[in-house]
Amino acid sequence: MTSPRLTPMRLLTSLIALAMATGALALPGVGASQGAAAATVAAATETANSTVMFAPASSGVLAPGSPLELTGTISNSTKVAIPAGTATVYLNRTPLASRSELSTWLNPASTSASDRLGTVVLESPTPQVDAGRTVSVQLTVPASSINFGTQAGVWGARTLAVRVTAGGSELGQSRGSVVWNPGGGVPRTGLAIAMPLTVPQSSDALISSDLLANYTSPGGLLSRQLDNVDGTAVAIGVDPRIVASIRILGPTAPPSAIAWLARLAGLTNDTFALSYADSDLAAVSQAKPENPGPRVLQPTSFPIDPQLFPSAAPTPSESPTGETPTPTPSPQPTQPTVPDAQSLQALPYTIHSVAWPADDTVVESDLDNFQTGGLTTTILSSGNVGYSGLNYTPSAPVMVGKHPALISDASISSYLQAAVSATTAASWANAMSDLSSTLAVTSAERPTDSRTLFATLDRSTPGADVRMSETLGALAALPWAGPASLKELATAPATTATQASVVPKPESAARIGTVGDLLNAEARAGSFSSVLSDPTQITGERRLTLLAILANSWANDTTWSAATKKYLATSSNLLNSVSLAKSSSAIITATNSNLPITVSNQLDWPVTVYVTVRSPTGILSIANERVELTIEAQSQAKANVPARSNANGNATLRVSLSSATNVSIAGPVPLNVDVQAGWETAFTAVVAVLLIGVFAFGIYRNIARRRKAKKARDGTAPDPDPLDPALEATPEARKS
Repeated sequence: MTSPRLTPMRLLTSLIALAMATGALALPGVGASQGAAAATVAAATETANSTVMFAPASSGVLAPGSPLELTGTISNSTKVAIPAGTATVYLNRTPLASRSELSTWLNPASTSASDRLGTVVLESPTPQVDAGRTVSVQLTVPASSINFGTQAGVWGARTLAVRVTAGGSELGQSRGSVVWNPGGGVPRTGLAIAMPLTVPQSSDALISSDLLANYTSPGGLLSRQLDNVDGTAVAIGVDPRIVASIRILGPTAPPSAIAWLARLAGLTNDTFALSYADSDLAAVSQAKPENPGPRVLQPTSFPIDPQLFPSAAPTPSESPTGETPTPTPSPQPTQPTVPDAQSLQALPYTIHSVAWPADDTVVESDLDNFQTGGLTTTILSSGNVGYSGLNYTPSAPVMVGKHPALISDASISSYLQAAVSATTAASWANAMSDLSSTLAVTSAERPTDSRTLFATLDRSTPGADVRMSETLGALAALPWAGPASLKELATAPATTATQASVVPKPESAARIGTVGDLLNAEARAGSFSSVLSDPTQITGERRLTLLAILANSWANDTTWSAATKKYLATSSNLLNSVSLAKSSSAIITATNSNLPITVSNQLDWPVTVYVTVRSPTGILSIANERVELTIEAQSQAKANVPARSNANGNATLRVSLSSATNVSIAGPVPLNVDVQAGWETAFTAVVAVLLIGVFAFGIYRNIARRRKAKKARDGTAPDPDPLDPALEATPEARKS
């Protein structure tokens, strides 16, 4: 009998086994210790928190004669090492029939060692993974091992799996897919992509000059975002806050920001405007404020400095010879180019009136509110929309009731976002293979039906995705997918007009409640602003700051609660900035007098208020219940309210402030008045008696002097005293 031939691998295995056996025999104590350690490791790997991930290269595209290259990692987050093991690669020969089948495969509810994963095409050893470490593993399935049998000529996606075992236990499974492309024509599906152009969250109404300089510098956040999509088919949703923040600085804007804005305006990409600061449209629509206002919030005004936009009117020039110059037609003076709210945000957008709420946040009434606010086309995630009686993926343009909408495919968007934000080559390859297979299965649903899908990039965490260019290049290389224009989608007729409906997914009650509080605070500040000659000095800032706090980029930020509380506190302080000075009592001692009412203004602008004093008793009558008062910035002023006392006693008045539009500003607060008008009567009587006495004494003295002078002339009286000053008035005295 001929013995089997020993291959080099078998020979090596035999030698290792012999060495281990010899060691065990020579050192039985050591062998027993190693066995115990191996048992401990095996037990640990049963519950080890390990992660296994493998993905095919080339976006999962597999062609005849080509090997299947797999890039993977094995991560060990436990405190014990994972011993060397085996990676087994499985491939399914049957093409996937639907997107739901692919989704179930990629996202199973659970996995186990008994799962049927397909046909084994490779077994390969894996290295030991030390505690807390991650190792990279490369696997190559030879082309000769890839055999699809009778399905070899059928194009389409196939399932792929890698199972890793070590120490007698399964460490985990990695599930993916490949697209078998035997050659020949394949159905093609168009894919339009939209990217939000935003900046990280901030409660600032405008982006500061320093941040703009940083964002728009070479390699800055905004510069990288344009670098990634410039010249591609990706549509750009632009946050108007960026544009306004640059324009409002006029010539003082950073040169890099001015150049960046010019570059943005000159792009060939489709563009459309997001809401200001990319604010949460659905939350505002669903909130229930005390006095409902506009359901689509827009900036009302901006704090523009006119000095940054001087007039360009020409000045007359003198003749160099001093002679009178010959009159020539002069150009008309240029008016000062001070921008308004609309021109600050304007760009040559190619798509208009688009609402892009956050994914899976919309209810049916929101579409009505968006349209009322001027946003006629809504971007909705496919998870927020239902189709009646469809067994395939429709094109993106649909009618949801009476409203045009563009449906963003949720799973395609998810894989696209994972690809552009991938931090490792393996995670990028994994996302691209899933994206490629999803597009292939979608194309295979209706091979004779030309359709265009739509995907969106993440907007809750804005950033310049490091793998954007790489991802777009890989997508362009797929035979079954092609770039599409979002503008063409937005103007294309809807193909499922009667079948699409909103699957309600309202925002959380807590968020809606907070947004309602913010809207109430803004409304109260708007009413209060009527104390100013220019209310926009308050309303403009409050609206811009509110929109910034409602930005979608706050979605996963735990500091959003602090930002909302700060807004509410600022609004509350604003309402208390014009107040009545504290005065517990006053005394009135006259029938007609003025009540001095002191008003304080802590604002940086002068205010005009109306002081109202009401008397609920008959003790005092208020002649003018509403007295106008202007208080300069950061100062106090007194209003004199005319009052008439009708009786003595104590009266409690009610003092309040209102604006020119009768908006309550402060109060009413009580003012205790002690009326003692009798003191005035007594004082007047005393003064009158004194005056009468003075006049009577003067008359008596004058009469007495005349009588005395007459007696002196008649000789019936003794000689007058020469020193008597009264004699000076007689002719005799003057003669002597």
